[in-house]
Amino acid sequence: MVKITDVRFDEVDIDGKTYFSDMIVWWDGKIEFRTKSHEFGINEFLKLLEKKPELIILGTGMEGHVTIPAEVAQAAEDKKIEIYHDLSPKAAKMFNGFLADKKKAVAIIHSSC
Repeated sequence: MVKITDVRFDEVDIDGKTYFSDMIVWWDGKIEFRTKSHEFGINEFLKLLEKKPELIILGTGMEGHVTIPAEVAQAAEDKKIEIYHDLSPKAAKMFNGFLADKKKAVAIIHSSC
């Protein structure tokens, strides 16, 4: 099982390896780089849905600067997809907890402010 072990400014530790980028981490262990952005936009949301996650965890950065536009919140509600969001270190712990509960979760971790 994949695990996000730590999040620091501009660094995300996943399974013992440090990534110097924003990251997307899937329940099945797939890890992807994410283009840095302070918005979790509709195109990014729709791309995540292709793998049919049960829920999405958004790490909003170290200071919470990433936003979720109203159209994304509405689309998630329409598709019955829960989006949880918190500061990135807390979001990482949340993601790990959902995986321990066998949920099909995907984490988007913003690693800067």
